[in-house]
Amino acid sequence: MPQQPIPDTPHNRMSGPIHGWFSLSYSNYQVLNRTLMQCMPIAWQDRMVACLEELRDAFEHVPQAECFRVEAATEHEVSDLDEEQRKQLGITEDWYRDQTPPDGLSVEGLAEWEAEHEDPDGPSYHRDGEEINGGDRVLLPAVDPVPHYRHAAYIAPKTDA
Repeated sequence: MPQQPIPDTPHNRMSGPIHGWFSLSYSNYQVLNRTLMQCMPIAWQDRMVACLEELRDAFEHVPQAECFRVEAATEHEVSDLDEEQRKQLGITEDWYRDQTPPDGLSVEGLAEWEAEHEDPDGPSYHRDGEEINGGDRVLLPAVDPVPHYRHAAYIAPKTDA
């Protein structure tokens, strides 16, 4: 009697190939660059489109966001940001734990007050009314090094012969 194929069974989603591909990141999405994908060979594009259509069809019953905002960025620890970068991201730095110096202090008096009140453990950081850790990683918007597909010349992929 011929052996029946084993149906695709549910698996531990935390150990499958996609989980492994994302590695140790906490990313919830994979952003794919259209310019680079359009530069791949047609056979590769056909396989990619087939996989994307299969994924879309398999989950058409699941409510999904209407659209997403994707922008190029660089990743930084909060404590490594300079004043302008913190301002750009709406992050405040507080060395004095919500205390403010009295009005009318001289330059020397202000320096004395700061020395007495500065937290020896370093500043606290806040964003959107919540305290965040100096070691938290945040994204600073950056220029995308890959040109938009409408303006891109062909970018040759590095492929094995």
